[in-house]
Amino acid sequence: MAGSRDGDVVKRYKYQALVALLPEEAHSAVPAAPRPALPGPACRIVVRAAGPPAHQDKMFSALITASDASPRAPDFDALVTMTVVGDDVVDYLSPGEPFTIWRGRDIGRGVVTRRIFV
Repeated sequence: MAGSRDGDVVKRYKYQALVALLPEEAHSAVPAAPRPALPGPACRIVVRAAGPPAHQDKMFSALITASDASPRAPDFDALVTMTVVGDDVVDYLSPGEPFTIWRGRDIGRGVVTRRIFV
């Protein structure tokens, strides 16, 4: 991934997570839609995570890839791999931490199951 203009390299972190997708907002003339799917097997998203008590929520750019494996826990729709970029990602995401995925609106909520070291 490209760094900033002064040559700094942006750090990448890889996580596995369970994600529950949120239904699209129902319009009064349209019956309730079935639970949505991710926009594709791989897509760019924004991950919003809560920080340490002294910090506010932060948003990170990410690439999310859905696994072909079935979900590992009830109430979750997908097991995903997320590659998240940012210098302080580890301050916000670690196993057990919740997060929200966003693509113009909140599309899902998830929990990190493990960090993948490559």
